[in-house]
Amino acid sequence: MNDRIGESAGAVWNWLDRHEDVTISSLVKGTGLKQREVDRAIGWLARENKITIQKSANKELLSLVREEVSA
Repeated sequence: MNDRIGESAGAVWNWLDRHEDVTISSLVKGTGLKQREVDRAIGWLARENKITIQKSANKELLSLVREEVSA
């Protein structure tokens, strides 16, 4: 089960890497994962502080945490 969640988290991470400020429904459509798989992947990525979740109007928008590179 954990392997599948990790794979789903990778798919969500890759989708977010190419798209910013996305809704959960767009993640489901874009990744082809089931709602439950996306929900678990979001939990995994949030626990690792890899994503941010912001409330905008009546939607939650997800994006990757972008680390700044020091020169």
